[in-house]
Amino acid sequence: MREIQGRIFIGGEWRESAQGRDLPVVDPASGQEFARIAAAGADDMALAVDAAVGAMAKARHGGWSPADRQNALLRLADAIAARSEEFARIEMHDTGKPISNIRHLDVPQSAAGLRYFAGWAAHLTGETMNLSVPGNWHAATLREPVGVAGQIIPWNYPLMGAAMKIGPAIAAGCAVVLKPAEQTSLSALLLADLLADCGFPAGMVNIVTGTGAEAGAALVRHEGVAKIAFTGSTATGREILRVAGPMMKRVTVELGGKSPVVVMPDADLDKAAAAISMGIFFNSGQTCSAGSRLLVHADVARDLVPRVAQIAAGMRIGAPDDPATQLGPVISQAQCDRIMGFVTRARADGARIVTGGERRGQAGYFIAPTVLDDVQAAMEIAREEVFGPVLAVQTFDTLDLDEIAALANAGTYGLAAYVWTSSMSSAFGLVRRIRAGTVRVNTAGGNDFCMPAGGVKQSGNGRENGRAGVEAYTELKAMTIAV
Repeated sequence: MREIQGRIFIGGEWRESAQGRDLPVVDPASGQEFARIAAAGADDMALAVDAAVGAMAKARHGGWSPADRQNALLRLADAIAARSEEFARIEMHDTGKPISNIRHLDVPQSAAGLRYFAGWAAHLTGETMNLSVPGNWHAATLREPVGVAGQIIPWNYPLMGAAMKIGPAIAAGCAVVLKPAEQTSLSALLLADLLADCGFPAGMVNIVTGTGAEAGAALVRHEGVAKIAFTGSTATGREILRVAGPMMKRVTVELGGKSPVVVMPDADLDKAAAAISMGIFFNSGQTCSAGSRLLVHADVARDLVPRVAQIAAGMRIGAPDDPATQLGPVISQAQCDRIMGFVTRARADGARIVTGGERRGQAGYFIAPTVLDDVQAAMEIAREEVFGPVLAVQTFDTLDLDEIAALANAGTYGLAAYVWTSSMSSAFGLVRRIRAGTVRVNTAGGNDFCMPAGGVKQSGNGRENGRAGVEAYTELKAMTIAV
């Protein structure tokens, strides 16, 4: 990694940033700088977009067939798997994630996602139509790549974020300019170092590091970018839509969430407690779809909440390189302060800490998994995304599905929701009533690349993954020929 730190990848080559500036990379477990990345600006982004435009122009003249794209993605997946421990170590220092989590999730799922999207490269099709207007016609639709895709990914799942953005865009025939989060760019840079050997034409994937305010904004503004795909905060998503809208760019944004977990009185409480704990505390709560708002029926709240608190209190917080560690630090000092501010204000508002609520350790940004009870709907902690290991508990005493769904739908977000019940009637009834891009019943899992992911309301628009995620990188063209 040392030879590519502080550099950007454009047109198949490593180069210095035009600005000649760089940014520190801090290990969240120690709070210490351990690397530096280039702080690219508008000039660098312009070069990257030009390289992507040129790569697509060459591809239109042959040599980058659906089979070629499929094979390149498959080889990239194999290359990640072959260097899995190197990726795991880089990701561990960059994010503070426990090494066991990265080895079992981030790295293998990144490779698996690329393999999934590789399959779509040769399976995107249009369809023929039978026209009713008089005459003899051949009518069909064609799916064509939308153009250069500008992609901006967050810091919570850096390698997976890069793979999940690059995969569908390449499968659809687009060229990519990827801007990783400035806190966690190293795995994307290592990924770039594999591209040429995997068969990617120069310029087809470009990796440009820097801040969102400078590099990210330049990417969104560039007229040569046809589509923006962004995952991150709602505030930034709104700004992207504001800038991209007048330019008629295609935009997909997956934004924040305050996902409700509804527990009915007939739920299996042991299974629910385990899944609820994993859903909010895994990755130290830094997951967009984390079930951060527990809505539990009053009849079972006294049984369920202590079970979740016991699991939380027993989780092992420690050094990310210890395979026994379950929870690592949050990403930065700023994020740590933000999370603790939410906890402090929640207590002032009347919420009760059942467990956690404090920082851990003398170094790094460790926060104990926290359960807050006696939360009321009007409290900030019940409405705003914390993006940390904090569960807000509210109770309800109705069995009316409309009333329960109204509680779940309260607020501005609609990314994910979770329902726990043994009644299929309640399950289907709540699935249909809850406004969210994803609703899971009796599980916190079920994530699969074939399933579309995205939100409603302030949680975003458009979908990623599955057929919808690949087709989002295409334009649908109608063709009518008189014969």
